Amino acid sequence: MKKLFAMTAIASAVTLVGCGGGDINLSPTNIDNSVDNSQSSGGGSTNACASYVENGQTFQGQQVGNDCFYNAQFVSSTNPITADEVRFGRIAGAHIFENALFVGADVDATAAQNGTRIPQEGEGTKLYVDAGVSMVFESREGYVRIARGSQIFAQGTADAPIIFTADEDYEGNATEDDRGLWGGIQINGNGRTNKCHDGTATGSGTGTVSDFAATANNVHNCNQTAEGRPSTYGGNNDAESSGALEYVVIKHAGFEVVDGDELNALTLNAVGSGTTISHVQTYTSLDDGFEMFGGAVNLDHIVAVNVGDDSIDYSEGYNGKIQYAVVLHTSGSNRCVEGDNTGENRGDGITPTTKMIISNLTCITSAVDTNGGTNVTSKGDSEGPLYREGVFFEMYNSLITSNDTLMNSNECLELDDSEGPQTIDAAQSGTSKASSNVIACGEATKIGANVANTGFDLVNWLAGGGANAQTPANSNANNVIITGGDLPAKVIVNGTGTRDYRTAASIQDGSNTEVFDQSTQLTDVSTIDAYFSTPTYLGGASASDDWLDGWTVGFDKPLNP
Repeated sequence: MKKLFAMTAIASAVTLVGCGGGDINLSPTNIDNSVDNSQSSGGGSTNACASYVENGQTFQGQQVGNDCFYNAQFVSSTNPITADEVRFGRIAGAHIFENALFVGADVDATAAQNGTRIPQEGEGTKLYVDAGVSMVFESREGYVRIARGSQIFAQGTADAPIIFTADEDYEGNATEDDRGLWGGIQINGNGRTNKCHDGTATGSGTGTVSDFAATANNVHNCNQTAEGRPSTYGGNNDAESSGALEYVVIKHAGFEVVDGDELNALTLNAVGSGTTISHVQTYTSLDDGFEMFGGAVNLDHIVAVNVGDDSIDYSEGYNGKIQYAVVLHTSGSNRCVEGDNTGENRGDGITPTTKMIISNLTCITSAVDTNGGTNVTSKGDSEGPLYREGVFFEMYNSLITSNDTLMNSNECLELDDSEGPQTIDAAQSGTSKASSNVIACGEATKIGANVANTGFDLVNWLAGGGANAQTPANSNANNVIITGGDLPAKVIVNGTGTRDYRTAASIQDGSNTEVFDQSTQLTDVSTIDAYFSTPTYLGGASASDDWLDGWTVGFDKPLNP
């Protein structure tokens, strides 16, 4: 009823005029109010809805009660906003979109080859979303897309987070089983991706880094097609800024556009390290929570709860860093982390190679398998991190466990080179490393099948040596595995019976013996890279640093749903 009323109000309240070329646009006003959204809409009333100026015309949403509504004439997947900027300010209700919110002009490979300049950092449209704003999407096909060169600045606070969600959730009708109610957020950057390693649209593996060199109009020869409606990402600037997301919650996202082509809650396509992704949660999405295709964007203080596929996924030459991440599987999720090189089911070693450095991850699996219960819509069994197909990694100060009372689990750490030897070769050479991690699971480790590495022993590798685990002397220290007769371990705070995520002050095994000293056995990752801060506890959060409190969702339900 609310949706019907809203769309009827838009249709009856907005006056349309014909413009050049037969386009239909909102009636122009003589006020440019794209930053200050409060303006008179007639009869002495005030319209607080967003507006922007394009080609001499002002477009503005329609205010109905406490909400602002934006139809396809304001913005859609075929009608992106290409003005200099648009701002969605805090109002009593929500900003509600009939279709999608596409920001900036997409320049695809054909247009680039025909001489259209690809917008670079800050040259496109800037989208501002103020603290405390709710952005609501009525169409399952609706999502936010930021084109190359454009930027999004959605900067909330712990007391006033920004919510991106579907209208079912805004109306109070969405549950934890409701995934894919809308698309999500997709940011396309000008960073590097190894899908463009030879300068062509698809890549054949024959090119070199020089293929990313700039040309007069194309800026570079990398134009990859993103998931969802066709749009383009890729370039040669891994330091680019696509804006900032801070204290943002993305709920019920991940619509399947076509079979096998699903949007993620947050997709970062070749996004550069100048972008800020901090204090962001993805909740109950159909596909991945955070997915990085190439680029070098860094993330801190991120949360993924009840994600249907992989909570953190990376590939295509992504070289970024993550610190303080909490992943909680509940009614059906796949892997906490999944890393690949090209993401094409092959361990090919194509450059730029893919390597993520992560510190202070808490991964809590659920012991729920695919089709393991009512309304389970995950893409696989609930598992911990999986590193495979030519990917490299470094993992520090992380806690991997299960929310099952006996910590029954599928594999909690897996290395798989079934498509080629590069991932385990990198572990043996010391390119990939792991230190100061606690794995407390029924099935702690697993190695994928590969003839070339049949002697690799993951347990010994974590301990810093062992047969066919030739790590340098300064690699892999202070890793602890708790399994078998040591279960149940005491590793997370759990005195309330709810889904806790905070690391316990004392890490104990089933015999109440402390097995990891957080005052002496942590790795100071600030000495590895200046992006990291010196950790004071194991995992993503603790009782002394409960940075999730107050702004995140999904932690107020029973531990075992």
